[in-house]
Amino acid sequence: MRPTPRHRLIVLASVLLTGMPLAATSAHAQPAVSRTGGSRPGIDVLHYGFRVEFPANAFPDTIRFVSTVTLRRTTAVHTLSLDLVATLQVDSARVNTHPAQFSRSGDSVSVALPETDGDSLSVAVFYHGHPTDALDIRRDSVLGWTAFADNFPDGARKWLAVIDHPSDKALVEWDVIAPATHRVIANGELLEESLQASSIGPRVMRTRWRTRRPIYTAVMVIGVAPFAVLELGATACGLAELPGCVQQSVWTSPTQRAVMPGNFARAGDMVSLFSRLAGPYPYEKLAHVASSTRFGGMENAAAIFYAGNLFRPGSPNESLIAHETAHQWFGDAVTVREWPHIWLSEGFATYFAALWTEHAHGDSAFQADRVAMLARVVKAPITIEKAIVDTTLDDRAKVLNSNVYQKAGFVLHMLRLEVGDSAFFGGVRAYYAAHRHGNALTSDFQKAMERAAGRPLDWFFAQWLQRPGFAELKPAWRWDATRRKLVVTVAQGTRFAPYRVSLAIDVTDATGATKRVRIAVPATATSTLDVPIALTAAPRSVLFDADVSLLGVLQP
Repeated sequence: MRPTPRHRLIVLASVLLTGMPLAATSAHAQPAVSRTGGSRPGIDVLHYGFRVEFPANAFPDTIRFVSTVTLRRTTAVHTLSLDLVATLQVDSARVNTHPAQFSRSGDSVSVALPETDGDSLSVAVFYHGHPTDALDIRRDSVLGWTAFADNFPDGARKWLAVIDHPSDKALVEWDVIAPATHRVIANGELLEESLQASSIGPRVMRTRWRTRRPIYTAVMVIGVAPFAVLELGATACGLAELPGCVQQSVWTSPTQRAVMPGNFARAGDMVSLFSRLAGPYPYEKLAHVASSTRFGGMENAAAIFYAGNLFRPGSPNESLIAHETAHQWFGDAVTVREWPHIWLSEGFATYFAALWTEHAHGDSAFQADRVAMLARVVKAPITIEKAIVDTTLDDRAKVLNSNVYQKAGFVLHMLRLEVGDSAFFGGVRAYYAAHRHGNALTSDFQKAMERAAGRPLDWFFAQWLQRPGFAELKPAWRWDATRRKLVVTVAQGTRFAPYRVSLAIDVTDATGATKRVRIAVPATATSTLDVPIALTAAPRSVLFDADVSLLGVLQP
């Protein structure tokens, strides 16, 4: 997601065109107990079925819900504890269609499981109430009312009975009853949209959606409104995980539809680019939805929600659309196992949005993106105080910051330069293939990159991801006339431990020709290095980091 306000891609043809086999992965591997809560040892959720019933002709003060959880017991577990806020009233529970005992404790509901019904069970929880958060229900003078889910990071429990943690992904089916004036968008593929009689008033619209790939609870959503839909048509044909093309659409209000598709006209090209760089598009479709999300955009699987006020001529901007689209691969299909590793979602989306800029608008625009990233990093207190992978994190509300967005995105760019395009994109594709529809940690990405690069990268991951700060360098150059060598001395600041970096140097020789070279600066307080360039006389000028490829500050 992106918080509310806020050159051509040079990749070897083999990186873009050579497919990599999609490695088998267990989409439902059970994690250890989470530091930030949520996982359930001994329980593996395979499928959620959600029925949501809005009133036919009134503002939804009371909504009726059924959450049906299909699970597999991996150990002898006799109670299923689901996250569900205490403000919602539980009416009853069933296990395999039989009435079951349940109890409430704080923001959870526990259902007794039988000892003899085997490992696979279906548990249904019936409840009602008016969610005050996460399912955002608003009155609208023109549209009547709207309802939009906004779950991240752990808000699904505020209206759905679930195991609300990213480590347990599941298939989802939605069954939503809403006024006939409204339409429903959700994850997955559309199964049914039909008018039905209501016993208590006007006819209602029943809408059913179903996913064919597992997703995590933060991106399980519905949107309910009097939508007008603009079909963008078939895109990225042959580049999706499922057969055929990626059907894309824009869901907005009738008045906003008149100014669409706007920048969504590039949505198909974005999916095509990211499919070639990372792997096949993972889901059944991709809807772009005007909503009431508190974020600028929220990457719900196959149904991206954007802040509704962004749907005007020229908005949302391409960068936001690209960022949320990239999340379909990184964040949704490959989901972090634990929240401290959220950079694997946000950092990737930030960098892939920049890769779209590079592809669509050229080198100068791509460099401008890096300048903006760097400016955010060096000004943010969190960068000085915390590492990107913050293992002290115990508050899910604080997972999003410039460390996991801009700093992490910039780190990915430096990693690309460190290993080269072929190894970088090859490693990204291998990482995605191994963990799609499952979970990953930073160590998983490191292993994939080390295999692709053919060498250890623990020094890189340690200094950029596990330490606070950034490089602070004071470079200077001199001409050694005796040896005819350009010599550079680099002093590193004392606020952070010295960094091992690759420093770009643009050298303009006596004839006016400019050449860019890189030197490997060791992690020492001061280093003096010969620049690997042949010169017959003193250079006219020497510029350091002119390409903005170093996460750091250069002091004069």
